[in-house]
Amino acid sequence: MRRAAAWAVGAGLVAAAWGVAALTPADDASEAPFPVSVAVGERGEGRNVAITVEDIRRASSVSAQDWSAEGNWVVVDLDAAAVTSEPGTTLRLATLETAGRTFSASERPESLATQPLAVGIPRSGSVAFELPDDIEAGEAVLTFGLSSDPRLDSLIVLQVDLDEIEVQTDAELRPTGWAQP
Repeated sequence: MRRAAAWAVGAGLVAAAWGVAALTPADDASEAPFPVSVAVGERGEGRNVAITVEDIRRASSVSAQDWSAEGNWVVVDLDAAAVTSEPGTTLRLATLETAGRTFSASERPESLATQPLAVGIPRSGSVAFELPDDIEAGEAVLTFGLSSDPRLDSLIVLQVDLDEIEVQTDAELRPTGWAQP
């Protein structure tokens, strides 16, 4: 009888230990960013950034003013504004993650990612991601934030299915300017 009770107590302790291990947050959880999930056309607001992704396009050639390039491009048209303060508010983090790899927005064309944001007055424009030719389809995650180190800050996150976006021959980046109400 004692032996059965010892086995039952032992099994209970192992189950309790498994439960504690399953519920314990990861080591980096105390510094994790705060994701704000949105859909196309939906406004997402974080600590000091508000973003509305207006459209997502794919193209084999993109242009912006007097610049153009061939490739495998994903173009994101969006509106962005600061929420509480203006100093240092630019989209320093604009990434697209797919197929286990993360791509930053291209710095070659002038885009919304380089423009300062104003409180309550959205700026409108585009950011472009150049993907390798071997990535043509699949699930992707777009992430936007104010810091290249997103720990303990909010991020605007959008799930995208690249299969659902028709590839155009040419796409022009929207000129960066003030958004129209």
